[in-house]
Amino acid sequence: MVPARATMVILDPADNVGVALADIGVGEAGRSLDGRAVEALEPIPQAHKIALVDIAAGAEIVRFGVPVGVAKAPIAKGRLAHVHNVASRVLNNDEDNYE
Repeated sequence: MVPARATMVILDPADNVGVALADIGVGEAGRSLDGRAVEALEPIPQAHKIALVDIAAGAEIVRFGVPVGVAKAPIAKGRLAHVHNVASRVLNNDEDNYE
């Protein structure tokens, strides 16, 4: 049996978000090479983050094993984690529009 193509990358077991390798449509599964999968509840554009678990408001966003931001609101598993619901630990989202 051929494994499904990876559509997201998760590089550290501590990550609570995956990074889309390609656009992931609503209802499609984001899949990593280690077999983790999460159904997208909204479109996840390529290179954007998808929540792997429910993330509480105020919780850290961890990518590649490093805290990169803080959830400004609850982020449900399968939802996009981006500037509308994540405050960067590094940049001012209003000016830099990074996270």
